[in-house]
Amino acid sequence: MSVVLSGCADGEPDNGESLQDNQRPVSQTSTSGSSEVNGPDAVLVTHTERFHTSVGIAVRSKDLSSNPPELLVRTSTGFTPVTGAPHAGGYRFLGVPQGEYYLKTGSNFVVTDERHVEVGQNFRGREDTVFSAIHDADLAVDLTNVAPWEDPDGSFLGSRIQLVSGQLDFVADTYLWNSTLPGATHLYGHGTAYSLSNTFPAFDASKQDGLYVNQFSSFQGARLPTGAPLVGETISRSLALPFFDYDPQHASVVTVSGAMQAVPTEGFSLEWRLGSYPAQAPSIHPLATARAPSFTISPAPHSPAASWVGYAGEVFNFTLPAGANFTLTDQLAYGNPYPSSWQMVGSAHYPFSLSETAPGASRARAMSGAMASWDTLENLVASPIEPKLTPARALAIDGIAATAQREVSNSSPLITWTAPVTGVPNAYRVLLKRYNVSSAALWVQNQFYLPGTASELRIPTGVLAPGAVYALTVTAIDSPNSDVTREPFAVVEQLPLHLADTLSSFFTTP
Repeated sequence: MSVVLSGCADGEPDNGESLQDNQRPVSQTSTSGSSEVNGPDAVLVTHTERFHTSVGIAVRSKDLSSNPPELLVRTSTGFTPVTGAPHAGGYRFLGVPQGEYYLKTGSNFVVTDERHVEVGQNFRGREDTVFSAIHDADLAVDLTNVAPWEDPDGSFLGSRIQLVSGQLDFVADTYLWNSTLPGATHLYGHGTAYSLSNTFPAFDASKQDGLYVNQFSSFQGARLPTGAPLVGETISRSLALPFFDYDPQHASVVTVSGAMQAVPTEGFSLEWRLGSYPAQAPSIHPLATARAPSFTISPAPHSPAASWVGYAGEVFNFTLPAGANFTLTDQLAYGNPYPSSWQMVGSAHYPFSLSETAPGASRARAMSGAMASWDTLENLVASPIEPKLTPARALAIDGIAATAQREVSNSSPLITWTAPVTGVPNAYRVLLKRYNVSSAALWVQNQFYLPGTASELRIPTGVLAPGAVYALTVTAIDSPNSDVTREPFAVVEQLPLHLADTLSSFFTTP
């Protein structure tokens, strides 16, 4: 079975500008109501999910009884667990002494002293979206009035097609199987759509589920110190498909057809002072090297002001040579097919990496970190972009530098660091990554969220597996409009946002 989607040039309806909810910050849960907690020794944990679409924000409280949070009170000799129970739509712990404690939900820990903690998140898309188990789907394309197709070469990135839904959490890149001739303005053939944000959802026309078909084309900007021009890509043509029904469990082919239309362009000035970033490599790790920085503009559909809820593709991006240390100044423009209520978020991302061979491994494994900033595009480019926050320093495990491989001495080591030289973080996130020697896979086992005043983290007993290989990433976070101790998982949703990573070497457990 297949579904055929034909569109015109009209934009997808969007009522976001008239919504009162869209004028409020994303994080709206009150976390100061002591009456909900009922006692100075009580801690209440709630899980509220908010789903943002063009027709409003749906709020849903999640039942914590089936997968309850855990609370640990740190003592001079270890951790003491506190038993909790369902209460007032959340989960309550009694007998919690004043001061910091560790709250565990799923694989995440929050170090906080708050009496009410909201562990929910914000999402883009309908709350009743039905997601399949399918990550890709066959695609049939019949698109006319395409901007002259470009094949990638030394000067151009080449054209590509991206699919974006305004009502669902769905973004997909596409690959066309048949050869597309350079200069072609009619795309006709088959390919594959690969979901980038989630698995393929079911589309429901009655709930205003539509799709944007966006064509990216290359652009050239100012000449770089290397002598080559700045090369990037932005949306050149777009097609807004009408609302449609599609069930990925029963439909095998998605067919998109219609006439692509040129999109409005919006200009901006950019001054990115890249010279200060490479010098931070030794703070990230003594073996770290500067990689290729990138600048991206992404839409934030239905997100409240000064917030960014959910990935919805991008409208513009470019990447600079690895280790770039010059000041980039240019007048640039991006194509924007979306309603005016979709604010644009800019990000300046400077990555670093190092390569280490883990104990027991036969080949090296790359580990990466970054220094990055996000803000509304208008605010981000209003002044020169430069590091607002540098990495935490002197990362150590039980008092020994974490940049040398070794076996830790116990199952509950103490991680310490000192504050960044530049900027004042209001939060830290520590990623505990476990390494699989046989597959060379490195994945995040646990995340720890701490206030910006923190300078240490004790890993609770039972988190580290015996005889295992791990690595750490300590991220300093400057998110002035968030409170990690009250709403920890909203800390990366608020703008402006600045992050700076510090990396450890591999370490093993006894």
